[in-house]
Amino acid sequence: MSSRHERLLEITKSRIDRGVELGVGRLRTEDEVLEGAFLTVDGQRVVDFGSCSYLGLNRDERLQQAAIDAVSRFGTSHASSVTYTALGMYRELEHKLEQVFDAPVAVAATTTLAHLAALPVLIGPEDVALIDQHAHASLQLGCDVLRGRGTRVAILPHNDLDALEEAVASEPEDAKVWYIADGIYSMFGDLAPVKEVHPLLDRYPNLHVYYDDAHGFGWQGQHGRGYVLSEVPWHPRMVVAAGLSKSFGTNGAVLAFGDAGTAKTVAYCGSTFVFSGPIQTASLGASIASADFHLSPEHPIKQQELRDRIRLAGELLSLHGLPVVGNEQTPIWFVRVGAVKQVIQLVRDLMADGYYVNPAGYPVVPLGSAGIRFTQTLHQSEDQLRGLIAAIASHLPSAEPDIIVDLRSEVPSVKNP
Repeated sequence: MSSRHERLLEITKSRIDRGVELGVGRLRTEDEVLEGAFLTVDGQRVVDFGSCSYLGLNRDERLQQAAIDAVSRFGTSHASSVTYTALGMYRELEHKLEQVFDAPVAVAATTTLAHLAALPVLIGPEDVALIDQHAHASLQLGCDVLRGRGTRVAILPHNDLDALEEAVASEPEDAKVWYIADGIYSMFGDLAPVKEVHPLLDRYPNLHVYYDDAHGFGWQGQHGRGYVLSEVPWHPRMVVAAGLSKSFGTNGAVLAFGDAGTAKTVAYCGSTFVFSGPIQTASLGASIASADFHLSPEHPIKQQELRDRIRLAGELLSLHGLPVVGNEQTPIWFVRVGAVKQVIQLVRDLMADGYYVNPAGYPVVPLGSAGIRFTQTLHQSEDQLRGLIAAIASHLPSAEPDIIVDLRSEVPSVKNP
């Protein structure tokens, strides 16, 4: 008899197999050169509404040339733990990111590795971790490590401030409590209530917060420092993590800290900082060029262009009466469909019309909330956006107008990719 673990793996694998078979999952591009908004999959040329390169920097010539120059100078990799040696570009990148964040930073090879470095250093076995139920899978993985080390981890209802304050108030004053959440949630594009959480840091001296702002970093905030820091100032008991592989246009991750001593402790003691490989040479070069762009006068112009596109998308979705979940002003939109079978058919119909979007079902989203996610980048034109939303409306005739879902009512936990 198979174990529960084996049955869950088999269910997951069979679902993905079905998606692959139907041509909506694990797709691989067939283009010899990627340009702008287009991809070719299964011989079909489609507009890519699944990319998270919100400002379109992944195709910026300055970043590409910086990557090429870095590899020409230093080789494809520097095969050493940063505890021993690292390319001088590390120091340069950290210095520029400190200007972006106006705070001390540490850089990592991926956001997941940043969490795995930071969380076990920041949160000890005697502490308490409170994680939002919709938090990204990488944060949940970090909390799994904490549980294994004896830390008490509790899952909070999504964006439920009352539940958060009740949980913090119930702990002894000398118990360190960490609230762990996304800044912008990756599937529904909804926002953490950072303005409401911030006063709790002053009310409860034992409260700390850790935000993963991967989807807000780059396109939001001064110099692109992200959604969280566009809403609230730095606090010494706050940590913000961000990925460089989305709006920033490169690869890697950064942790920014409200306290310089904490930054050094994580950088020196975080396990994946000590034992994992470095950010690769090409990404270091491109990231320095991206940081220069974010610190330049050109950056706010690009930010405004994206905000204008986001506003247009919201207007068009409302005009067509599509069942949007959340309806926040972010470049992530989720249209609820219902059954997974209907989602797959909708994705196939949209691909036939020349548009690629992301299908999503349980456990990526709660049971009964299967739908499609599409993202906006500056690669896409306004006409392409209008075409996509019109196509969704034409293939989803039963959509009820102006459905805004209260995400706190969704009970099952979510592990977002």
